[in-house]
Amino acid sequence: MFPVEIILGRCYGINKKEIDDIISQIEKEESVFKKSALDPLMPPGTIMGRKKQTEQLVRYLVGHKNGYVVPYISIYGRSGSGKSSLAKFVCSNVPGISYVLVNLRKAKTVFGAANLILAELGVPGLQNAQGINLAIDSVQKEIISMLRKQGKRLFVLVLDELDAIFYDKRGKPSDFVYKLVVLAEKMREQGLLLCIIGISNNVLSEYGLDDRVRSRIGSSEIFFEPYSKSDILGILKERSQEAFSSKINPKVLEYCADMSSSEHGDARRAIDLLRVSAEIAISRKEPLGISHLEMAQEELQKDRVERTLANASYHMRLVCGGLARVSYLDGGQWYSTSVLYKQYCSVLQKGTRQLGYRRISEMLTDLENTGLVISQTGSKGRNGYGTLYKLVVPPEVVGNLVSKEWWDGIVAAKTAHESAQNKAFGSGAGLSSSRKGLFGDLVKTLEQNSKEEWKRYVGL
Repeated sequence: MFPVEIILGRCYGINKKEIDDIISQIEKEESVFKKSALDPLMPPGTIMGRKKQTEQLVRYLVGHKNGYVVPYISIYGRSGSGKSSLAKFVCSNVPGISYVLVNLRKAKTVFGAANLILAELGVPGLQNAQGINLAIDSVQKEIISMLRKQGKRLFVLVLDELDAIFYDKRGKPSDFVYKLVVLAEKMREQGLLLCIIGISNNVLSEYGLDDRVRSRIGSSEIFFEPYSKSDILGILKERSQEAFSSKINPKVLEYCADMSSSEHGDARRAIDLLRVSAEIAISRKEPLGISHLEMAQEELQKDRVERTLANASYHMRLVCGGLARVSYLDGGQWYSTSVLYKQYCSVLQKGTRQLGYRRISEMLTDLENTGLVISQTGSKGRNGYGTLYKLVVPPEVVGNLVSKEWWDGIVAAKTAHESAQNKAFGSGAGLSSSRKGLFGDLVKTLEQNSKEEWKRYVGL
């Protein structure tokens, strides 16, 4: 048996000199690559590609000079489209405004959201037993006190990730929004103005607000479409100038912008992709190139899927697995909520409680927030508007992480189907023209029947 000291020395071999060497290596890397400049959470120095949205928001807020401001502004759009950054930038630069930004993703309940608002205002939170009405009164008192101390008239309450509270059905999220809008009306009676900005990934009307809330908040909405390639390229150029000591090949930034805009249009993920690719290039002692971007993309996709599914509930894993299943078997890309709900039901283990359609729809929104899924909303004619979802990572990656044994069965089923198709319909060659016509009619009938059977198996 070896003494413990020898075993530890052989396993790790770490001493003070090696710690100093690691620090020296990191400092050397920092001299050529400033990682903090590629931190997706770092506030941008310039807002790129959002002139229209900036003008809309400024117009809504600058009315306070004439004694009026809309009580509620809904800002919505995909993650990473610059919603929060723009709201903070505008509120910081429009004169005469006091504001706080509250990230409600940290709140699990409506009452928790009220306490987060109080915390941002510098007020101790309340106990749940004290009730939501006392919390709203405390918010009002602190806002009025703050405005009078600062000699300002308008307070803007920015509620980021507002959609998080709509999963708390017991807390009545619609009622919470109503109370905040009523608070704005009460403050107006005192000659002060309050504007609530709700930032979410979906338009607020999708969350089933009461009619009394809808009539009060009006239709002051600002939509953020995903960033275009030129927008992302501009953001990457600005960040890279600060991040790298030497000039980066423009083709690398263009390729990064092209990859990000075509896949998701998310500026945060584009910045993250550039950072990881730079880390890979430095570790290999190579100049940053396109190959490093591709390696980083693969690494980020795998890490994101593993992290998401490791922390996901059983039902969310099934929803994600169902989308992977239909994407792989059908070979398509975009699928409706109804198709995905059918997939979820088909893979649900017998005897397990089945969740409702609405809850699965909420889970698809959650998956979109993780970056694994993207959505698009379009008109269905007489049937109104509908949302379609698309998996942005290879279905094989998701399927194997959900359950390798289950996914192997799906792969085997598709392989058997394709093999049967080739055998059944690849035997018409070499027939005479008279028989080929007769055989062709038969093949068409068999092909149609086969397609219908396969569609039933796939769940379309």
